[in-house]
Amino acid sequence: MARYFFLPVKSRQTTWEQSNRFFERETDKILKLAQGLSLRQMQTPVLIARIQGIENASRFWSPAMVLEHLMIVAPGVAEIIVKLSEGVSPQVVVDISATKPKPSGDLSSESLKALLESFATSMEQVRKRVTQEVRDRHSRSKLTHPWFGPLSAREWNWLLATHQRIHRRQVEEIQKHYLGR
Repeated sequence: MARYFFLPVKSRQTTWEQSNRFFERETDKILKLAQGLSLRQMQTPVLIARIQGIENASRFWSPAMVLEHLMIVAPGVAEIIVKLSEGVSPQVVVDISATKPKPSGDLSSESLKALLESFATSMEQVRKRVTQEVRDRHSRSKLTHPWFGPLSAREWNWLLATHQRIHRRQVEEIQKHYLGR
């Protein structure tokens, strides 16, 4: 249903600017959630209940792992968006398994601070790329996503924002675990 109906319809109903603002808002929420967690909470994986958009293999992550995952995915998607907007179909195969983070292990206060700073910087670079480097938002070039099929720059841009929301919800579910809800 997502492949043939939801993604095509929602991405057409959402402007480029709306997707970008959505990405920014979700990124800000993720950062605030992460900043509100202790060092131990940030590095401890928590098994969350199934939520839409999270595959089973990704349900047992720490918040630090979520941030690392987003720092793998978002810059890669930004590159795809820019290339597609230039009329180029990137010669890459999107591999979901290559976006999995490594367990965060023992973080120090300094490494946690560095992780949060890296996340903020990385997401700002992504935001700049999709606002400043995109040439033709309506380019017909496409690249295949393994779950959703061939997507245009506009569809990838919408998916980028939606992906942030999915993982913001994941961090919220982890936080609820610590709050006893």
